[in-house]
Amino acid sequence: MWGLLNLIRCEFQKLKRKKFIQLTLAAAFLFPIPLTILMAKDKMAFDQLFRANMLMGDLLLLPGVLGVVASMLFFMERDNDTLKNLLTIPVSKTKLLLAKLSVLLILSVLYSVAGLGATLIGGVIVGNVEGVLYRLLLSLLIGIFVLIATLPVIVVIVAKNKSYIFSVIISFAYAIVGFAITMMFGTNPEAVNSIASILPVPIIIKWYLGSIPLEETLSYVLPYTITTPICFGIMGVYGTVFTMISSFFYKRTEY
Repeated sequence: MWGLLNLIRCEFQKLKRKKFIQLTLAAAFLFPIPLTILMAKDKMAFDQLFRANMLMGDLLLLPGVLGVVASMLFFMERDNDTLKNLLTIPVSKTKLLLAKLSVLLILSVLYSVAGLGATLIGGVIVGNVEGVLYRLLLSLLIGIFVLIATLPVIVVIVAKNKSYIFSVIISFAYAIVGFAITMMFGTNPEAVNSIASILPVPIIIKWYLGSIPLEETLSYVLPYTITTPICFGIMGVYGTVFTMISSFFYKRTEY
């Protein structure tokens, strides 16, 4: 356990030298600022601001950001030719993988909570902030779920072991496709419910919309939402399967 914690600390130190942790958390403020301006102008409620920030920040931007960070974490040993040295300590590749995934999980949760903080500031401007503790819980869970939803991209990054540019393209393409299906679910849930029920990013919105009060104009999506236990079960399976696949490919990596 202590060995894994030390590895996590080392991975954070690598990112700290690249100043990317600060940039990652700063990105959480990218959407709340313009969204607050727009919603204050239209006199929308805090619930709508929170949902809009979750859609744009957590479901659109965060998977791409996590993909970029993942490529940095997995390629640094390759670029610096240090993986062989690490393995002589000895440190198993499984522990190295879990340390990197733990760093991504922590960053994902911090990003989501930072986004909530920015949204709360916007809520004060909009004029209505309520249910802060509940939304904090939602933000923590969203951070965890988004990391799990990004695991397929991490599998590709580990398996292909290509350039940073390839990883960035794959990460944001995956994020855009998932976001597009999510938006289609919001407008016509019946048409995309089958695919939205198996892809991880749309699954998050199906759970989220069933976990918060919705205005009457969105009540048509309620029959297609899922409960928290079902979401936990699905995401748990996704997390286990894709972590095992990532481990399989990472163990075969030779630098």
